[in-house]
Amino acid sequence: MIKIELNLAVALYLGISILILLIWVAFEYRKSNREKEKRYNTLWQCPICFHIYIDSRSETISRCPKCSTLHKREEKM
Repeated sequence: MIKIELNLAVALYLGISILILLIWVAFEYRKSNREKEKRYNTLWQCPICFHIYIDSRSETISRCPKCSTLHKREEKM
């Protein structure tokens, strides 16, 4: 049998628990950043009437809900 003192056992337990908590928080933070990026990728601005709207169905061509014009997404450099 392995002998271990109580204070060492508690320290190991707390250390492992804090490590797992920090890993979980890091993954949740990365996940929320990806969701924000997706949301901003669906944000469109009409070049005719300058109306800003969200269109999550299309990635390249979208129709403005205000003036009904079609326009392409500008490519990022």
